[in-house]
Amino acid sequence: MILKKALIGFTLCLAAFSLQAEVIDKVIAHVDEDVILQSELDRKVIQAKQQIRSRGGQLPPEDVLKKELLEQLIIQSLQYQMAVRSGMQLQPAELQQYAAQVAQSSGMTLDEFRLSLAQQGIAYELFLDDLRKEILTGQLRDAFVSRRIKVSDKEIESLIQSMNAQNQVEYHLGHILIAVQEDADEETQKQAKQNALKVMKELKAGADFAETAKVVSSSPDAAEGGDFGWRTESNMPTLFANVVNFLDTGDISQPIRSPSGFHILKIKDKRGEQQHLVQQTNARHILIRPDAITTESNAKQQLQNIRQRVLAGEADFGDEAKKHSDDPGSAKLGGNLGWNNLGVYDPVFEQTLTDLDVNEISEPFQSNFGWHIVQLLGRRTDDQTDAMKRQQAMRILQQRKFGEEVENWIRELRDEAYVKKIVEEDA
Repeated sequence: MILKKALIGFTLCLAAFSLQAEVIDKVIAHVDEDVILQSELDRKVIQAKQQIRSRGGQLPPEDVLKKELLEQLIIQSLQYQMAVRSGMQLQPAELQQYAAQVAQSSGMTLDEFRLSLAQQGIAYELFLDDLRKEILTGQLRDAFVSRRIKVSDKEIESLIQSMNAQNQVEYHLGHILIAVQEDADEETQKQAKQNALKVMKELKAGADFAETAKVVSSSPDAAEGGDFGWRTESNMPTLFANVVNFLDTGDISQPIRSPSGFHILKIKDKRGEQQHLVQQTNARHILIRPDAITTESNAKQQLQNIRQRVLAGEADFGDEAKKHSDDPGSAKLGGNLGWNNLGVYDPVFEQTLTDLDVNEISEPFQSNFGWHIVQLLGRRTDDQTDAMKRQQAMRILQQRKFGEEVENWIRELRDEAYVKKIVEEDA
């Protein structure tokens, strides 16, 4: 984002300015502990005019343009001073990398870009100074404004529902109704609810949904095994729509109360939505880090001995991990790393896991962390669609609020600052 903003400021008009006459510089505004010079405003005016012309736009009146650009310089100065006070900085090598990216976006090498600037009368050091301010103020703005943005769970869920509605996600529902009249006495309603909870627990324990529906359901679809068919949220009862969005394929709902009784739903399948399926592995390992006492060869041999004892049934992998592993996080868990997405491990560790069969123990191997043996405990495909949707919704809401918060933050910064304009619109 920051580089993009910098590119906008610098790549649209390489021929930013070329002062034909020597001008005596002067201060046109005091901004807290900084000053703005006439030459800075002149550069901004020339740059802005060339940008407007390149887009085929109409130039505003000169006094209006100068007034707006002077205010921009004031805001940038306030932000840059704040960045410096916050300890933010760019190392020379980093700044040169950004400059090289600006040059590349213009189809030039850095040397060609510098030559182009020189031919237009633009000092490269002045360009770097402007670029540094642009990048640091962008980093400051992103950091400070991001802290001010608050997104509630309710906002996220509301947006997810809206996204689902737009995507027209369809749910294949299983349905069981434990009937009870709305005006039934308290004891009858209590008994019906207990029956519904009992059915739900049996289903979650693995009971066949269709067969259960045929036996216990009072719904018209009971004869078809409680098959409620394919429905979108817009063409199912509101009570159901409020629940299905929070269920994954195969999930069983809690009992849902309606005037007819207690409903139990099962998400038999979904279609029309973007799924995010992730391959995961479950593994445990033993790590030995070579040090001043333990050589590389000793670490490898120690792990080889442990592996042989485990394979021979003379030792337990988990017990050996607790005794010998140098990974403090997993050692106390018997070396267990739990379920993790592919790609989270060291490349050598990842490749070793990929080559193993379930329950197989690897030969000793070396990664960036030391020497290991690893046992693959399982593989699975994990549906992380809901997590992906939440991340997408969070990003969308943050982006929506960012612009508004930037304006609020800048207004507060401007209101609290000392600003004195020496020369106004005709500066």
